[in-house]
Amino acid sequence: MTDFQFYTYELPCFNCYTRKAKTDLGWLTPSMKADVVDQINEMLQQRGSDYKPYFTVQIICSADEAKDYLLLNYYNYSEPEINHGNIKPAVITDIDEQISDHMTVEGVVIFSHEIELQNCDDCFQDNDK
Repeated sequence: MTDFQFYTYELPCFNCYTRKAKTDLGWLTPSMKADVVDQINEMLQQRGSDYKPYFTVQIICSADEAKDYLLLNYYNYSEPEINHGNIKPAVITDIDEQISDHMTVEGVVIFSHEIELQNCDDCFQDNDK
């Protein structure tokens, strides 16, 4: 398995947009995380105060990384399950098809990846009242 880690990042609050909230980026390699953060920061600069509840970024990876990316993020397999090959054959077939569908002529795989904004602690507490 390639070097995937679960990452979070401080993004504007979904509700007030002024404070920051820890937001899940998902299972990514360090280089994917850096690319995702760059894409998000660019979108934040372009949007100004026009926020949507999510960001859609592109994940660019090799075919091997794509397999682990899909297993971790979309099929919710754990690292031990992946490392021990405990993956259903139907999932492997589906992943192979997705990789083939998203493969570019340059030999990289590109996926759209959504990141949802979260409420900051202050807004989260206000919603509980």
